[in-house]
Amino acid sequence: MGSAMGETQQVARSDPWFRTRSPEEAIHVCNTAFYRHRLELLGPSSSFGLAQRVTRVGPITMGDTTYETDVALGFDETRASYHICVPLNGWLEARHRGQQLTSSPTLASIYRPDAEMTVTRWPGGSRHLAVKIDQIAVDRALETLVDSPVHSPIPFTAILPLKAGAAHDWVRLLLMAHRQIDGLDSLMRQSVVREPLVESLIHGLLLVADHPYRQALDARAEPARPAAIRDAMAIIEAGPHLSLTISILARQCHVSVRTMQEGFHRHLGMSPMAYLRVVRLRHAHRDLRSADPSHTTVASIARRWGFTHLGRFAAAYKTMYGQTPLQTLRAAH
Repeated sequence: MGSAMGETQQVARSDPWFRTRSPEEAIHVCNTAFYRHRLELLGPSSSFGLAQRVTRVGPITMGDTTYETDVALGFDETRASYHICVPLNGWLEARHRGQQLTSSPTLASIYRPDAEMTVTRWPGGSRHLAVKIDQIAVDRALETLVDSPVHSPIPFTAILPLKAGAAHDWVRLLLMAHRQIDGLDSLMRQSVVREPLVESLIHGLLLVADHPYRQALDARAEPARPAAIRDAMAIIEAGPHLSLTISILARQCHVSVRTMQEGFHRHLGMSPMAYLRVVRLRHAHRDLRSADPSHTTVASIARRWGFTHLGRFAAAYKTMYGQTPLQTLRAAH
């Protein structure tokens, strides 16, 4: 193993990519990031190489991976996560639940936790985004959305078309998160940004993939009773600085996510997250009016109340108050 480790290319500390020409080291690294597996070289061993960049956000692990020669991969039959293979270029052949699957940039594959997952051929040079999402996180998210227990694991259809529409948008959101999460100054390190992003990625999978609960997800929910809306408004008013999501509000108010959304639109004419934004703007306005501009910045107040994009904060603030945040701050003294 010592000689194998020595074959690893030396890269700058800031380089997020792992690269090796050692099959043994490739197995070790992928075992750690994803699952224990067996690696078989289908092409010449002299051509072997692995390039991989792994990121994690909450219960989601993503790996941008390329092998330089053809390989096959075998995995244990049970895992604690759903796995989605999203080809970025090239293709991949696999076997799952007795079905032969071929993934391509227009066709992703979804693998359930309770059955075999075997990559019969990963062609050299093919680049894939491997997405691992904890089973418990996905199952609980679906139960919250449909407001009832669900069969676990969720029997996803193995094929996920990516040509256009919502599935294409979901992949773009995955890639955005994967490319930005590791930055030292990344906004995604802030829980107020990270937690809603994780929820959006998991809800996105449930909304774009095919499974027996799609009809329940697509059905229109009954409006929430006014008491639930009042409770949600009180939670938002009491903690607008917290990492609140629709799921958290729905769970604390004992209604489903869809019912919460319907209730806010019916009684307030906006979504729960839009109402949260209004409350945060109101608090930011109060702080700007009382702040000392020589010691306080617009950016610090915006971040205090969960606004991570200053441009969007300024635009929303001007729409609501008729002046820019900086004008309010300067007028305070």
